[in-house]
Amino acid sequence: MPNSPHPEAAQLEQQARKAFEEDPHYLTSVTQMADLKQVVTREAVFAANGIKLIDKGIAIGSGLRERLLKHVLLKPIDQSLEVKGGVDAEALAQDAASLVAKEPFLQRLLGAGEASQACQRALSGMALPEQLGFKLTVMREQLPWLYRHVLTVALLGHFLAQRLQLSPQQCHTALLAGLMHDLGELHTDPALLDRRHRMSHEELHYVDVHPISGYLIAREILGAQSEVATAILHHHEKLDGSGYPHCLRGQAIGQLARIIALADTCASIIIRFRGSERLRVLMRLNRQKLDPVLIALLHGELDRIDDADPAESPGIVQVQAATQLLQRWTELSATWQGRQPQELNFLFERFATLRFMLVQFGLNPDDLQSMQALIGEPELAGELGAAFDEVRWQIADLGREIQRRCEAIGQILSGADNALIEACLSEIQIYLLMTAPQERAPESERRRKGAA
Repeated sequence: MPNSPHPEAAQLEQQARKAFEEDPHYLTSVTQMADLKQVVTREAVFAANGIKLIDKGIAIGSGLRERLLKHVLLKPIDQSLEVKGGVDAEALAQDAASLVAKEPFLQRLLGAGEASQACQRALSGMALPEQLGFKLTVMREQLPWLYRHVLTVALLGHFLAQRLQLSPQQCHTALLAGLMHDLGELHTDPALLDRRHRMSHEELHYVDVHPISGYLIAREILGAQSEVATAILHHHEKLDGSGYPHCLRGQAIGQLARIIALADTCASIIIRFRGSERLRVLMRLNRQKLDPVLIALLHGELDRIDDADPAESPGIVQVQAATQLLQRWTELSATWQGRQPQELNFLFERFATLRFMLVQFGLNPDDLQSMQALIGEPELAGELGAAFDEVRWQIADLGREIQRRCEAIGQILSGADNALIEACLSEIQIYLLMTAPQERAPESERRRKGAA
């Protein structure tokens, strides 16, 4: 697998391969769908040891689940099945048109002009591999929110590629990568993706592996040299090295992955907040993470449609909690006195970025009184509300990054270093509890948003 420089990536790759090859969740989704839609075998299904499990032309359903799970299959189950009324190119075009019609922001961004028409033509004319069509059908029927998300990412990816004046083939590739970028989540336990479920650190690993699972699926469908597969693998990487699964930096992340990363981020914001205010703040605060050319391009498009949405001003508790966290980090980091282990440089970089984010908005993290005065200004309410919302997401993701990295490097750090890391995680948890919203957004959406 390309670009695996960090030790924690090896563990994720192992989990991804196991999820892709052995997990019961996708097979469960397939058989549950077959209880509602007609799914039949297009060929006989064999176990890896040569035993015939199901004849050709047999309708399947959840009653066959246990029998199939007892065996390692000779080939992926969806290569042997066909579904009546499944997703094909025409269905994709129709579903995309329906999505845009229901989402005002996408209507304004894509418009009814050449950009929208070109995307519709690209979808309806797509030579959709049968296995991909089957997987998208499972997604549409069993995880409809994920299906809407990948459609949105595909539309935005194609739009960004067009605005970059890429070739028609490159625009088509961006469209396909958007459709396929989250196929790995079909192999994730659906319970972990439920917005009501609070994931443990161990469970987060099973969400973190989805770019690798998706990469394996794309290689299986499109071939080993697929540019789309590499983009799927890297769509959660960040230019400053704070992404996953391989913590790549800068030019190690290709253009297609950068397009999908921004489209993925925008799609989650659009669905959650229905307007451009959060997008503007997100781009302003993530210039070191997302492609600056794409950010500038999207900024221009947002200026064109000019639909900033109102947002509430951050509360005193949010401001106090952020200030307290940064002050505690200053105290904890002083213990190292500039002699921190190289493996912990990322921690200093992330906290420096958080501080800089607040400074960008004219806020002094060391002066709580002045920050409290600013949040009372009505004309700043929307921008500051969006900024502190983004700060909270960044801090939550920092906590996950610390856990993800330190599980791999903890054995080479001293006991004192590990104790300081635990203290830092404790402070982050206190901050998150103090600023918890009334309705907690799903972890899976934030993974797609991808800011670290």
